[in-house]
Amino acid sequence: MRLLNKENITKNQVDTIEQFKVLTYLKKQFNTDEVSLYLLDRLTIKLIDKNNAVGYFRYNSKTNSIDFHEKNTKNKEKEK
Repeated sequence: MRLLNKENITKNQVDTIEQFKVLTYLKKQFNTDEVSLYLLDRLTIKLIDKNNAVGYFRYNSKTNSIDFHEKNTKNKEKEK
């Protein structure tokens, strides 16, 4: 998991195309100065707001959309 700093966010410096699509979505929906963003895996960015609420935003390649999850579903699948 890697924290994105302001420069990373401004310059869209992520590791995958899917992360880029998620970051673009988050930049449109949130004030990125008010949240912390972490690259979680190749499809997912973790968002923590100023109240320490956590959300996971994952690129869905089947629907070409961004899905929101309250919990990290990837780790959930590993537990099963």
